[in-house]
Amino acid sequence: MKGDLNSRTPQAVEQDLVSDRLALASRYADCLRRLAATASRLGLADLADAIADLSRAVDRMANDLAVSDYGVVVLGRAGRLIGTVERVLAKKSREAVLH
Repeated sequence: MKGDLNSRTPQAVEQDLVSDRLALASRYADCLRRLAATASRLGLADLADAIADLSRAVDRMANDLAVSDYGVVVLGRAGRLIGTVERVLAKKSREAVLH
């Protein structure tokens, strides 16, 4: 547990935020890689390439995303994109099983 925020220095709180954002960026990049592999297996090569490119970009930009204010916005949008792509791929997967 990170402790009571009121008893911690602003630097410690900021460091925890940066660490949390780095971990989130890493998890999102991993998730995007898995989604790209799934899209590829379903024959959605263009989507797979785009998602793989995004995964690599999140990996490359992780430090910038962790320390900047725009990183919160980018990670939020990436999270919403992941949810959307998961739903699309689940639908395509169900369609592939039915046909």
